[in-house]
Amino acid sequence: MKNKALNITISTAVLAAFGAFLRWLQNQVSFELDTGLAKTGSMWPWVTAVWILLAAIILWVQSGRMTRQEKAPIPVTYAEAFAPMGRLSDILGLVFGFAMMVGGVLLIMTVPPSDQQRLLLRIVGGIAVICGIGFPVQLAGARSERPGTAVVFFAGLPILLYAFWLVESYKANIINPTITAYAIEILTICAMGVGFYQMAGYAFDRPKPARAIFWAHFAAFFAIVSLSDVHYFAVYLILLASGLMLMLQAFLIGANTKPVGER
Repeated sequence: MKNKALNITISTAVLAAFGAFLRWLQNQVSFELDTGLAKTGSMWPWVTAVWILLAAIILWVQSGRMTRQEKAPIPVTYAEAFAPMGRLSDILGLVFGFAMMVGGVLLIMTVPPSDQQRLLLRIVGGIAVICGIGFPVQLAGARSERPGTAVVFFAGLPILLYAFWLVESYKANIINPTITAYAIEILTICAMGVGFYQMAGYAFDRPKPARAIFWAHFAAFFAIVSLSDVHYFAVYLILLASGLMLMLQAFLIGANTKPVGER
């Protein structure tokens, strides 16, 4: 199953790279330079939307194939699903967690006073710092038979992070009449929240493997696509780290799927 886990990871990266390019083209040619309003008749919002739909279908099919293996049932316990793959997974967990922590610190420090959503963004940054610290703890928790209180807490915290972020994004864009200008941001935040929610199901003993794998990769897809939009540098860092965290967890679930006799 390592090959299938690797295949869906590569698919996510490729689909997201093309999606980011299409979003960049949309930003370049679909909005008026002086007003920022959408140009009438532009095809690029539709092209981007079709690509997102195609990515969702491809990732859903791949995640379904990974979880429908009678001879190699997908792991449903936290310890089995996120069992470390040597030192590499631990190192990646530290790197991704550190990146999110740095992004959170930068967001707290660099949001200008002129930004009307400064307080909410600082709250998002503060939660991101804790999430970054807690991600290696989550991975280390798989070495125990059952996830401890700290693992459960850190597994649920990213959901709160993206809930606050959704409120901030809504307040920042509520007066913007051009929905296509901020639609990717809203979709990214929502997908991230759902992705972390589905992953948290393992820590709360309510796993849904197919949904967890699909939403992890779909959220990572959006995280990469959204890098084509204009954000604070700290936001780029948090989004990218979040997507990589979810992809790593999804990869571990797939890679730890083994035939019954090997368990």
